[in-house]
Amino acid sequence: MTTQAEHEIRRRITESGKITFAEFMEVALYHPVDGYYTSKRIGATGDYYTSPKAHPAFGASIAVELHAMWEALGRPSRFDAVEMGAGIGQLARDVVDYSQSLPGGFGDALRYVAVDRASPALRHSGFRRNDGGRRVTSNALPFEGLVGCVLSNELLDAFPVHRFEIEDGAVREVYVTLTDGAFTEVLDEPSTPLLAERLVPLRPSTSSGRTVEVPFGRLRAGSGRGLADGFRGEVNSGIGPWMAEVAAALDRGFVLTIDYGYEAAELYSEKRPRGTLQTYSRHTQGADPYRDVGRQDLTAHVDFSAVVADGEAVGLRPVALWSQASFLRGLGLDSWMRRLRSEVQPQRERDANMMAMRDLVRPDGLGAFKVLVQEKGSGVGDPPRLSPDASPASGLPVPLLGAGHIRLLEGRYSDAIWHRLLRR
Repeated sequence: MTTQAEHEIRRRITESGKITFAEFMEVALYHPVDGYYTSKRIGATGDYYTSPKAHPAFGASIAVELHAMWEALGRPSRFDAVEMGAGIGQLARDVVDYSQSLPGGFGDALRYVAVDRASPALRHSGFRRNDGGRRVTSNALPFEGLVGCVLSNELLDAFPVHRFEIEDGAVREVYVTLTDGAFTEVLDEPSTPLLAERLVPLRPSTSSGRTVEVPFGRLRAGSGRGLADGFRGEVNSGIGPWMAEVAAALDRGFVLTIDYGYEAAELYSEKRPRGTLQTYSRHTQGADPYRDVGRQDLTAHVDFSAVVADGEAVGLRPVALWSQASFLRGLGLDSWMRRLRSEVQPQRERDANMMAMRDLVRPDGLGAFKVLVQEKGSGVGDPPRLSPDASPASGLPVPLLGAGHIRLLEGRYSDAIWHRLLRR
């Protein structure tokens, strides 16, 4: 059965002849009636799961990092934490719950706001003011004068992307049209100069072209090497406006962005000659965006060089870039796992928690995500002040799976997969 999202796309193509892939993706994901994200399925029985659903150690670690940011700002009496793309509110609940365990009165200072587009998932999320935070339905960031942190987890990868192909040494945009009733692609002149600006040459990671020292990696300038004919990729035109919106809302504090992606030199490299666009349905990865329109997820890897450069352009200074594995381990995940082994609880419960914690740092999975911190007016000039530091976790409670988290041990995964994870 054809979705209304697909009907709308076909109507637009019929009227204009062709549309950009970004427009196709916008309608497929966000159509108000049956776009994918208006009824997305998350969890072991859905299409995918995220770090907050895997284990509360993720939210607890975010709470520990927010506590470090609060201290870096001089412990203001009110610390705003605004999560964009909050979805069902699992991360919000876990952060707010764990913040009560953190020292210095941080839990009382924290004002957590979960923001997402209007959707059934958000309406029935259950995250309310009595959870220590509040929920706002908005497509934008409806705040100003924030002192604290604007954070997101897997938000930027859901922004619609333009697709391009190199033809005769030039950047050509991939458009979507109809041929005999079927979706087909055609190449034409780019609809925005941003495609060429991102690629020819590859932009440096900072406005000055210098490198930025970070604790667990280095933001490098692009190689400037030309891309071969036939090379395909994606450009996320929403990053710049998003950075501008965040900078305008934030008076003093930090931006914490967690997502999967690469720096430009690696993203646009010979390793990925066909780009990074992927589809997800029932935990299965695919590559055909034109089937099951509105019923499957569409996503592309984030260009973190663009996030840094566009952020700097609006006054957001890059502080550090980590892998998620390094970030979580540095904040105390290994300490929690060591203590978990001596927890008095049934063996299967201990195994379920251990498996989920390890899943958060798998180098070929969630652990490969990037964690970027930027700042504005914070006075933080020394990255180690915000670097993950496992020492506070030693005296804090071990977060354990709750009713809102998926059970990977009991999900639709083979015994071989979870035994491999438990042994690691």
